[in-house]
Amino acid sequence: MASKVGIFPLITLAGTQPASHHNPESSAPGLPVKAAEIIYQGCMVAYDPANSQAQSADPSMPATAMVVGFAPETLDNTLGAKGAKTVRPQAAVGRVKNDGNVTAAHLFKRVRVVDDHTVGVPTGTAADRDAGILVGLDGDHCFVVVSPETARRGPVAVTLTSTDATAGAAADLTALKAEAEKIGDDVRAIHAALITAGIIAPAA
Repeated sequence: MASKVGIFPLITLAGTQPASHHNPESSAPGLPVKAAEIIYQGCMVAYDPANSQAQSADPSMPATAMVVGFAPETLDNTLGAKGAKTVRPQAAVGRVKNDGNVTAAHLFKRVRVVDDHTVGVPTGTAADRDAGILVGLDGDHCFVVVSPETARRGPVAVTLTSTDATAGAAADLTALKAEAEKIGDDVRAIHAALITAGIIAPAA
């Protein structure tokens, strides 16, 4: 859950614009803020295209949501419906908290959302919500590039259960059926990983 702590300094990326000038639900500039949500200045902002709404970055946000920038100002929509307020996330290098696990070994790699102002090391599962690319460390803080370009999902680890040549060497139908079940499980795991990575769309 986002801890909602407030203002963090940003280094704006030269030549960039806010992540969106267009609210698909009205003529107001920016992205519609989620109902009953507050987004604090300097904290990471996520956009969920499936629900057409922006919110504070949160590890429990929908899998379709992507961290696209930082909030240039505080948007308080705690009493409003979706879209009553709009936010224009700014692509930037932001100084955010380190959950204590990010080290120099993770430089120039993806980090995950711990809360709206904290990042950690990806677990490699579908539960990860990518924050951006780590470009620097400063004591208990990290410098992270966050933009629509860095919003793409990182790699998801898939452990296969089937074994090469096992089906061909099956001694009987029972052994063949057992291996076929494992192959089916592997195909479904790869399918889920492709959806998480945004490579294919989920089934309608």
